[in-house]
Amino acid sequence: MKKFFAALLAIAMLLSSVAFAEVDAYSVSGDLVLGTASSTGTFYYVGAAIGNAVSEAGKLKVWVQATAGSGENVQLVQSGDIQIGMGNSDALYGAYTGTMTYANDGAQDIQEVAALYQSQLHVFVNANSGINDISELKGKKVCVGSQGTSYLFIDEAILAAYGITLDDITPFYMNYAEAAEALANGDIDAAFQTGGYPIAGIQQYAATTSFRMLPVSEEVCDAIIAEYPFAIKSEIPAGTYENQANEDSVMTLSYLTCLFCSSNVDDDQIYAFCKLMMETLPTYIDTNAATRQISTETIATPIIPFNPGAERYYREIGLITD
Repeated sequence: MKKFFAALLAIAMLLSSVAFAEVDAYSVSGDLVLGTASSTGTFYYVGAAIGNAVSEAGKLKVWVQATAGSGENVQLVQSGDIQIGMGNSDALYGAYTGTMTYANDGAQDIQEVAALYQSQLHVFVNANSGINDISELKGKKVCVGSQGTSYLFIDEAILAAYGITLDDITPFYMNYAEAAEALANGDIDAAFQTGGYPIAGIQQYAATTSFRMLPVSEEVCDAIIAEYPFAIKSEIPAGTYENQANEDSVMTLSYLTCLFCSSNVDDDQIYAFCKLMMETLPTYIDTNAATRQISTETIATPIIPFNPGAERYYREIGLITD
């Protein structure tokens, strides 16, 4: 009997040592599809920079895919069509808790992988429109965001804080470049878009058209943050875009842009992804203003619980200690 229990103990110790064996991130292989957003948006540029760096560093291959943004990425992660998605903190919070956009669908199976950078809400108009405040948008043609993106919920809340409902405007749903082009052509009066500045799709048309960024008042910012604590008071500096009409920085809201996955993804692959993403950071940090925000100070910011592989890496480098 003693020999039997000794054998069981030996097996348990062996299994334990295997379970906690150190993983060589550079030898972990396989394929991960990373869902981003429109190919003219910051999500895509950042995702491509990270994906290329990780793929070149080790055996793990990351395939970057353009999508409709946070909302579709949550769906694609659930279905397994992508393994990692990009999304703003509002999408992660709503999907994990089954609230906001996900009030009818219920809680989704998502885990945080990393927090990357802040995405700023841009509310912008053609500079010659005569519109200087969000309160002046009643009766106007307004792009309230891209179809399928999570921040539509917040955009409606901001309009409501100014006493404007979707019934008071003619709403349009466009991606970054479509909204900027429509503003330049006079097809719409204003656009709400969220992304890490400068957003490439806006930048493209700002070269020939002067846009004015409309501020979100401090009172409205505080009201939104009180209800949605993942929102952050932020600013878009003057001169962010060519021909930007604002002479001063513009107050707005921002959200942390994060990477997430489902519980079905291999934890070792997520561990390897996080480790390679951070250890190759010097090779892509200067891609744009958003990648320059990625650091050990932000990467382990919790919005929802972390994937076990991601948490393992963050504990390994001392970012999670409790």
